[in-house]
Amino acid sequence: MGRQRNNWNNNRWGDRGNEYSWQGTDYRRNYGWVKKMVVSSIIFAIVYITHISETTLGKMVDEGLHYTLSTQTDFNYVVEQIVSHAPATIDLSVLKKVQTAVSRPADPLLYMSKPVPGKIISPFGWRVHPVSKQEMMHEGVDIEAALGTNIRATAAGKVKTVTESVQYGKTLILEHSKDIDTLYGHLGEILVSPGDVISQGQVIAKVGRTGMVSGPMLYFELREQGKAIDPMTRLKGDFPTVEGK
Repeated sequence: MGRQRNNWNNNRWGDRGNEYSWQGTDYRRNYGWVKKMVVSSIIFAIVYITHISETTLGKMVDEGLHYTLSTQTDFNYVVEQIVSHAPATIDLSVLKKVQTAVSRPADPLLYMSKPVPGKIISPFGWRVHPVSKQEMMHEGVDIEAALGTNIRATAAGKVKTVTESVQYGKTLILEHSKDIDTLYGHLGEILVSPGDVISQGQVIAKVGRTGMVSGPMLYFELREQGKAIDPMTRLKGDFPTVEGK
């Protein structure tokens, strides 16, 4: 009788215990989506509270959001920077999907923005140079701006050359594709270096008065397949002229 009882116990809880393997299974629920919602809610709350605070920080946040929403920024570059600096534990799959959905067209000529605000004081075309007094082809435009004004990249690209010449003074050339370059001349301080990857709207230099120039201004030139074209046919937005037109 005792042996039979032992065999019965072994069959229930001992040698055949593998039939009840469900007893040790860990059924943990995945609450990762809850964490993401909480983090998103906290970020939104911080931004909203800062927005309505009417403090200096609030104004800075408002200006940053306004610039991001109103300027055609190179979203691919922004995403690449976030991905490269974000902790490995953060899931960025949603951000990458957004990147695919809203990536910019390949041709930067389709969405170029103004490098500086200001008046066009010398348009593209033939003219008499104001300093040398010689008739010559003006292959870009001169934009009047205060000394030290921020100069922004008109489109995403890469710094091709930083140089200096007698005519244009300190000069910066951005390469936007194998066929499209932009040139920025008469610069003061240059804030980027050759090889730097540049996003659209990024501050790359300050307005100066270097080279053959009578006052502070920016010389802006656009070349397509090595040929200078009128930048005003590509830049978005209106520029006032000397005549006020």
